[in-house]
Amino acid sequence: MGDANGQPTRRECFVIAPIGPEGSEIRERSDQILEYVIRPVVEERGFQAIRGDEIERAGLITSQVLDRIIQNDLVIADLTDQNANVFYELAVRHALRKPFVQLMAKDQQLPFDVQGMRTILVDHRNLRSVHAAKEQLGRAIDSMTDDADIVTPMSVALTLQDLRGSSSPHETGLSQIIETLPQMMDILQDLQRHMGTGNPVDPSEADDHRRLRRLIMSLTDRGVVTEQDLTGLLGGASSRFDKWVQHLIQRSGGAG
Repeated sequence: MGDANGQPTRRECFVIAPIGPEGSEIRERSDQILEYVIRPVVEERGFQAIRGDEIERAGLITSQVLDRIIQNDLVIADLTDQNANVFYELAVRHALRKPFVQLMAKDQQLPFDVQGMRTILVDHRNLRSVHAAKEQLGRAIDSMTDDADIVTPMSVALTLQDLRGSSSPHETGLSQIIETLPQMMDILQDLQRHMGTGNPVDPSEADDHRRLRRLIMSLTDRGVVTEQDLTGLLGGASSRFDKWVQHLIQRSGGAG
């Protein structure tokens, strides 16, 4: 598709972020994340990034923002400072189960509701951190396809509700596995950080990690763990762990 002049039409990426007043520290950080992290990555992939304060049309701003959250091909949400508007708008996107990426300041903690969602952590004052965040953002976008099954806390809750109502022992057991999946992925990320330190692992912990990794491999083969889940584990300190995750991503691509 193209515009009236025959030029390719760029897809739109809507950026949800805490903006703050002009000249504030919040605005300065948001501008830097948009300019130096988000825009270079999405534009390289054919997207035009637009933040809420850049919408120029006259009218009700809330309606225009929601329209873009619903219609745009991709949404990137910056969860820094746990801004209420950001979480409200992100919840709308979660409900739609359309492609999105979450990022947040590296020195902050995710709130409970979205702890199970893969989130890119970035320190905008550290060039290495910015570089790593851009690489992770690129991989996250590249892993998304039009027919991808987007998993969110809302979709998991609905799936669990259906499974709990099932009389099948297999589906009931599967619902229990899905409930613990976020915790399992968190443990894997802890393992990734530990492997990057070079410190020895306690033998009992090593055995637990091996069994957990075997379970994750099995769930990947069954399609319970998605490619999007696994992509969020990449980009840590351990190249050995990253290679294992890449192997799982390849398995998940062949599982369907």
